[in-house]
Amino acid sequence: MEKELLLQVKNLQISWLLDKALIPIVCGLDFSLKSGKVLALVGESGCGKSVTSLSLLRLLAKELKIVGGEILFYGQNDEKTLDMAKVDPRGKDIQKIRGGAVSMIFQEPMSSFSPLYTIGYQIMEVIQLHKDVSKKEAKRITVELLKKVGIADAKNAVDRYPYEFSGGMRQRAMIAKALSCDPLLLIADEPTTALDVTIQNQILNLMCDMKQEFRTSIIFITHDLGVVGQMADEVAIMYMGRIIEQGITREIFKNPKHPYTIKLLDAVPRLGDLEARRRLETIQGNVPGLFDRPSGCAFRPRCDYFISGICDTTFPDLREVSKDHFAACYLYGYGESNR
Repeated sequence: MEKELLLQVKNLQISWLLDKALIPIVCGLDFSLKSGKVLALVGESGCGKSVTSLSLLRLLAKELKIVGGEILFYGQNDEKTLDMAKVDPRGKDIQKIRGGAVSMIFQEPMSSFSPLYTIGYQIMEVIQLHKDVSKKEAKRITVELLKKVGIADAKNAVDRYPYEFSGGMRQRAMIAKALSCDPLLLIADEPTTALDVTIQNQILNLMCDMKQEFRTSIIFITHDLGVVGQMADEVAIMYMGRIIEQGITREIFKNPKHPYTIKLLDAVPRLGDLEARRRLETIQGNVPGLFDRPSGCAFRPRCDYFISGICDTTFPDLREVSKDHFAACYLYGYGESNR
């Protein structure tokens, strides 16, 4: 194990239990994360990003099952390595980590707070659960956190209920809650979705500050490739529950290999497109449904480089196409000439 390795996911497999049948959702994910680094998971809706993130904290719905693989959390110093794929989702081991060493910013701010308690109470509860502080000190920390994420009049806002916050304010409060215990690992599931550009920039800067000050590692889930370029050290492109390209962010953006990655980057609006009257690029077709998973490479029905008799056989493995750059495509390393 590398000295700074914080999290290692090995062959993670998640299935949906439906009428005693197991429908694959996530199919053999492998990735790792070092202290102080940011990994972005990118892909269209339905590719398994959020399910993967929820599995890391054992927050999956009861019909979703981890059926294989390991989620190894190495923690700090002398802490024992914990395989979070095998612990009891309601046990003491995962409860000690959840909200403390590993925290999460959820995608849906509207349902992330209980309507029965004030915003401040719910953030203070997390602080007092994981830190040995008084109620007064927990409230002071909460007010400071609300200020950091851009909540106006934080001293009074701490005593308000969720219904008194707008959607954007609730999202910011949820981010404050996730940052409250200085986590070693922050899982951010589209954390800036409901925010305007100014507040979005504040939140991204706050995450960057945490990364620098506390060596916080971040798993950043997003559709916004502009944010990926700004935040991430490494990026993993997902499609139908698999990683199909992975590597250093700069290398992926400069030299994408998988046809899906190329199309994603081509679809990003650029300065000059409007003046030149260029139409935005699109990716033909849609992500197949769970019951319509194609044989072989899942992207082949939408791929311009489909090779009959090859791409429709088995799913290609991730292979190194250049230094620290991996792609799962039959165009690379399978006897086919590179494009």
